[in-house]
Amino acid sequence: MSSQRGLSDSRLAVIGDTGALLARVYYMLPSYKFEFYTTSACFKEVKDAENREALLNALELGLVKVVDAGEEYISRAVEEAKSIGELSRLSEADLSVIALALSLAGKRNVVVLTDDYSLQNTLHHLAISFKPVRTEGIKQSFRYREYCPVCGYVPGKPGEKTCPICGSPIRRIRVS
Repeated sequence: MSSQRGLSDSRLAVIGDTGALLARVYYMLPSYKFEFYTTSACFKEVKDAENREALLNALELGLVKVVDAGEEYISRAVEEAKSIGELSRLSEADLSVIALALSLAGKRNVVVLTDDYSLQNTLHHLAISFKPVRTEGIKQSFRYREYCPVCGYVPGKPGEKTCPICGSPIRRIRVS
C-alpha cells in the first residue's frame, strides 16, 4: 500500500476546468505521470450527451477524479479574485477550480488546464501554474478595479455583472 501512495504523490496533479473537460485532455495524459482532477461544479457544466458520456467513461476508468475543496479554500479563492478585480468575471466553477488548486498545492505539484483568461490571471497572482488548452493564454497578469460607476458598489459575488443597488452595469478598469 505504501508504494502506491508514493506513486500517487509523485505524479503531477492536473486540474481541468470545463473547457479542458470538453477538450477531453484527460485521455491525452499518461496516468503514470499525471493525476487528473476536476470539480463537481465543472462536471455539472458538461451537459451535451457526447461529452458527458466520455467524461463518465473516464471516471469509471479512473482517469478523472472529481474533488471539491473545503470552504476555507473557496473563501481564499473569492478573496484573491476580489482583491485583483476578477470576481465578476469568474463563475462558481472557476472559483471551485482555484480552490481545488489551492488545496492540492500545499501537498503536490499542481497545474491547471484552462483557456479562461480571468482564471489564468487569478492563478498567476496566487503563483499556481496553469497551461492553456486551445488558446495562447495570458502574456502578463493585471489587477483591475470593479465597481458600479453610478453608486460605487463593489461586486461581492462571482459573476456579478449588474449592480444590485441601482441596476447599472458593473464597470472594470485596469489599475496595473
